[in-house]
Amino acid sequence: MSDNIDTSQDKSSPESSGLNKSGPEKATKSPLTIAISQNTKILALFAIACTLAVSLVSALTKDRVKAQEQQQLLRTLHSIIEPSRYDNDIANDCIMMSAPELGSNKVKTAYIARKAGEIVAVAITSTAPQGYNGNIDFIMAINNDGSVSGVRVLKHQETPGLGDKIEIRKSDWITNFTGKQILSEDDRRWAVRKDNGMFDQFTGATITPRAVVKGVKSTLNYFNQHRGSIIPRPNACGEHLSATELKATISSTTTPNNGAANEQ
Repeated sequence: MSDNIDTSQDKSSPESSGLNKSGPEKATKSPLTIAISQNTKILALFAIACTLAVSLVSALTKDRVKAQEQQQLLRTLHSIIEPSRYDNDIANDCIMMSAPELGSNKVKTAYIARKAGEIVAVAITSTAPQGYNGNIDFIMAINNDGSVSGVRVLKHQETPGLGDKIEIRKSDWITNFTGKQILSEDDRRWAVRKDNGMFDQFTGATITPRAVVKGVKSTLNYFNQHRGSIIPRPNACGEHLSATELKATISSTTTPNNGAANEQ
């Protein structure tokens, strides 16, 4: 009888049942909470590692990117000024300017071509602001006698198959400026044939070539009128010109607009 009583007391004892009513209950984390915490730490470490990797790659490729931009600049300059005409480091001999006649309020660059120290031509970046789909950025070289040495479009958003014929890789239309001069500030020959000028328009696209002709004329007029105050300015290239500005100035990437609307 006494044995049965003792057994029942043991079973009802808090210690034998594993419960300690006098102490606080211990909190436990679920497997899901633990997994989330571990994944968060892993993601944070991964993000830090990616940031460090990107920074390292950027630092290692900075000089290479700058060199590629310099080569692109030289190719563009060589296409509008014959390399045999100058003997200076034209890509690092430039001045900066800003004027409404250059199509925008952004700072433009003029690269100076010299032979034995004498200026033979100047290549100016400029903008034709009235393209069919917005601004048309270009660079034009001007000879000492005020004639055009060459023009190349650098960036535009004109309609593929129509307005993009201003690109040298699509058409030789842009070469029609070479050798041309402005006889007076309001020289009416500087217009497309539809406007009784001397430059052809494109079939189904008049706005684009009209804008380029107007932009080139305005730039040429500006340089001829302000040459005396532009040329003496101090050199702004070389170490003073950042890779970012080079890229913005001479980027040849075009962003075509795929709209189907015809230009008129």
